[in-house]
Amino acid sequence: MAAKSVYLPQQTPDGDRFRIIGDEHHHLTVGRAAKGEIVEVFDGKGVVWITEVATVSRKETLLQVVEKRHVERQGPEIILGMSVIKPSAFEMALEKVVEVGVTRLIPVIAQRSNAAPARRSDRWNRIMIEAAKQSKSYHLPVIDEPAKFERVLDVSAATKIVFAERGGGPLKSALAGSPAIYLVGPEGGWTDVELETARLKGFHLVGLGDTILRSETAAIVGAALLRYEL
Repeated sequence: MAAKSVYLPQQTPDGDRFRIIGDEHHHLTVGRAAKGEIVEVFDGKGVVWITEVATVSRKETLLQVVEKRHVERQGPEIILGMSVIKPSAFEMALEKVVEVGVTRLIPVIAQRSNAAPARRSDRWNRIMIEAAKQSKSYHLPVIDEPAKFERVLDVSAATKIVFAERGGGPLKSALAGSPAIYLVGPEGGWTDVELETARLKGFHLVGLGDTILRSETAAIVGAALLRYEL
């Protein structure tokens, strides 16, 4: 069974102990953390403390530090330009692409986006943190402010891909190494103007098979394929 994880972005141990309160203490108590159990504490930037539960009370959990280590980021740098879609679908995609290994996410305002481009910082951060705990990813991705489609095309990357439901070619011929950015369209798909604009900016149009996928499904499948191929 994998060790439980605690996310503390701006905290270091007091001597050789962590005092865990608030939401993270609640998660440990709900998970029935017991004295002597191993718990990982991470800061989202690669620093990990291996700790042992010293005591659990109603208001706090005390963790005894056993070891500190730094975990280098593994795998390629993958940037997802995810078109703004309905919040529940966007958040499901966010959770799963973090588990797969996306390192940066840019909400994209496309011509056919049918949802408000509001940033939901607190909720999105909580989703990312839980996904990072689940996947044992010790580096939290970056989420940009929502940006218009044309601005996202200027992001610097070695591999530039637009997943398109029509006119898309094979993935392998579009790969040129890391970092890689891939764009996923809204529920209504990309417009012809958007596809041509992306092509002129050096993006390769890539297909994901004969079926038409939901935006959130395409985001997850695209992340997995890029992670595997790169």
